[in-house]
Amino acid sequence: MSPYLLITAFLLVLISGEHWGGFYLIYLLLALPHGGIHALLGTGGILCLVLGHNIPLRHGGKKLLVAIVGIILLVGSLFFFFYNDKSGYNDGTFEQAIPLLTFVIAGALAMIYLILNVIQYLNTHKPNGTLAANRQQ
Repeated sequence: MSPYLLITAFLLVLISGEHWGGFYLIYLLLALPHGGIHALLGTGGILCLVLGHNIPLRHGGKKLLVAIVGIILLVGSLFFFFYNDKSGYNDGTFEQAIPLLTFVIAGALAMIYLILNVIQYLNTHKPNGTLAANRQQ
């Protein structure tokens, strides 16, 4: 699975506010010039996923680590976005079906992406039968 699908789902999470809402991308872009923690974490997560996607498979451990860090940063971005909303302005995101569905889809894609990266790492780094036989001699 391409990280671009996960990044797109993350940026298209619908946020429902009391008066207006929109895609999470808008909130990231508005907070980025002000150094909002959720915007910095989100941008860092996107960078990790894009850069990690270009790491060759032979460096599987680094590729997996960068993918894990990227996902943690994306989740942290959403966490701090809602955690710092003390007034509950964006609580409608968890009360309305469509915004909640986009949230769940982004979370499911993050889990699938993580699982696929772990499987890819395990498949590229399992000992080959001929290599294992040569090591024993």
